Amino acid sequence: MNKSKSIPYLLAIAASVLASSPDCFAGTIDPETLNTLKTRFAAADKDHNGQLTREECSAGMPRIYRGFDQIDTEKKGYVTLDQIIAFVASHS
Repeated sequence: MNKSKSIPYLLAIAASVLASSPDCFAGTIDPETLNTLKTRFAAADKDHNGQLTREECSAGMPRIYRGFDQIDTEKKGYVTLDQIIAFVASHS
């Protein structure tokens, strides 16, 4: 592969990996907050499917519930831990 073509390719791969990692925002969220989010998410996720419905959020993560519509940008009816971390990171 040509060196001039490999750099954009490697950057694209790096961006893809970072975007898919729930901890990619850990640099903007302190570790204690990140751990709290993970713990509270796990406790609120009653059916353990990795998604919080509006009802699960309301019962287990009321602050996240208040921002549910902003977090659920694709209007799927649920939010994931990745989405919550991204939201919290962008609002801190």
